Amino acid sequence: MNSVQLQLRVTERTQQLLQVAESYFNISIQQPLIRFNLKGKTAGMILFPRQGSCTIRYNLPLLNRYGEAFINTTVPHEISHLIARTLHGPKIKPHGIEWKEIMKRFGASPNRCHNFSTNQTEGRNMRYFDYRCDCRSHRLSTIRHNRIQDGVIYLCQKCGTRLGN
Repeated sequence: MNSVQLQLRVTERTQQLLQVAESYFNISIQQPLIRFNLKGKTAGMILFPRQGSCTIRYNLPLLNRYGEAFINTTVPHEISHLIARTLHGPKIKPHGIEWKEIMKRFGASPNRCHNFSTNQTEGRNMRYFDYRCDCRSHRLSTIRHNRIQDGVIYLCQKCGTRLGN
């Protein structure tokens, strides 16, 4: 199958799973937006905005490489998040018992992470920065480094002193 056909299969599978859930749980579920713009090592992700429709983002290179295996694992995974949140509200654990039960209802294995090889996928190369406290050195990611630059204070969990570079 080519990329366009695979994307169409994802949309079709999404519709099928939503229909199953609506019938089984006797609920109405708002259609999510589907995007194929996720990069890196993550296969899929669902975003719940404060207002409007949720968005499911899929990793197109992984979909293209793994095809039906991706559709049979990643699509139920993301749709289960949508259904669990619809049924139980936003405060449940993302991969908790509610989500696992829905995955089982779909006949999918309730695994938190995929097992697709991501060696050839595009992703960010993380940079790390060295910081020190009174007892040792710490390697912090760019995210934490930038937060420190913006005034956030991080303390060493061992000695309790402030990290500095």
